Amino acid sequence: MDFGEMLRGHRRAARLTLEQLAEVSGVSARTLSDIERGRSKGPQHRTVTALADALMLAGDDRKQLIELARDGRLRDHWTRPAGACELPRLVDDFTGRAAELAWVSELAYAESSPGAGAVGLITSSGGMGKTTLAVRAAHELRPSFPGGVFFLDLLGMSPQPMAAGDALRLLLRALGAADERVPGDIQGRASLYRSLLRDRRALIVADNAGSEEQVRPLLPGDSASRVLITSKRLLAGLEGVRRLGLEPLALPEAKELLTGILGERAASDEETELTRLAQLCEGMPLALRIIGNRLVSRPGWDAAELAARLADEERRLDQFKAGDLAVASAFAMSYEQLGDSARRMFRRLSAVPGRDFDATLAAVAGGMPPGDAWDALDELVDLGLLLDSAAGRYRFHDLVRFFARARFEEESLTEREAVIGRVTSWLSLGTGAAKALGDLAR
Repeated sequence: MDFGEMLRGHRRAARLTLEQLAEVSGVSARTLSDIERGRSKGPQHRTVTALADALMLAGDDRKQLIELARDGRLRDHWTRPAGACELPRLVDDFTGRAAELAWVSELAYAESSPGAGAVGLITSSGGMGKTTLAVRAAHELRPSFPGGVFFLDLLGMSPQPMAAGDALRLLLRALGAADERVPGDIQGRASLYRSLLRDRRALIVADNAGSEEQVRPLLPGDSASRVLITSKRLLAGLEGVRRLGLEPLALPEAKELLTGILGERAASDEETELTRLAQLCEGMPLALRIIGNRLVSRPGWDAAELAARLADEERRLDQFKAGDLAVASAFAMSYEQLGDSARRMFRRLSAVPGRDFDATLAAVAGGMPPGDAWDALDELVDLGLLLDSAAGRYRFHDLVRFFARARFEEESLTEREAVIGRVTSWLSLGTGAAKALGDLAR
């Protein structure tokens, strides 16, 4: 008899429902359900003690329940190497994202399609906090995944992304497979991986995915396990995944995050200046982290002075650096993934005035036929360097626009002048046509 079976027997003998036992013990009904179904074979000692107290167990019954839980924990400990694919540490000042955390929690308990475990995909441009969110959610959900919680950085935006076969080998080791059992081919590794997940409830966080081919072999088969993927790409080719696009933080959350990073330092800065700094970071968590770290590491700095530096658009992007953190680096990784046409389009779109633009104006700026312009725009949207809308309009996040503008400066003066001339001429013609139509209407 395992722990779950014994708990169910004592609960029924006490004539308690799961909900009633949850209320008396303080252990959630969902956790109790996982325990009784064998998904959690070795709950923590404090949980076991709370259940034993709620069921008023004493003597041999209490001792046996505690020993079964301890045996379950030991079995789980020895089935996988210590520290293999372990989660990164939590960020103490994590702020906001309540709806997004709820989305991940729902994924953990969502009904999956026959033959496939549930898979979640979090996408956004660089700097929006995908990894931080995934790690936070995984730590919070750890008790719900007795089969283990595993983290793997797939290095998807690096010059040498991790191969799917190597990712499988690392995960198989973390799941307890001996090296001699790991097949040499990717199909064999994927099959063994799915078989090991079939009878356990595990959470796999596949961070920084670069392509569908890289993550498709990591998706679970028919099991209670879940996979959470983060990527700067949309990975539109993945089938049957639940998608979450991560947006910038709203101003109240941005200010709260900045204040949390500053800690005691926040009390000495003017609230209006902190609000101004949060606004200039455009809701990007990485930008807020950098600005907060810069102020904390230099107590003599004045928040108002830093806000004045950021107000200078020509130099704003240069201010978002702190040690090995840099907003421009997050964008550069995506920029390096682009083809030549998309790079050229990206640079030249920074010369377009106004908040947004359509594909026709993008083709004019890029100096390319409409069909090629559509392809380039799709590539930019896929990598999170442009935002699109149902109305067929495109726009930059402001900090991405500054990065594009810096890349535009790398083109020759003659090329830059030609782009600006084409855009200005096209906009002038459009304004004239609009005025003529207005005169006719009158």
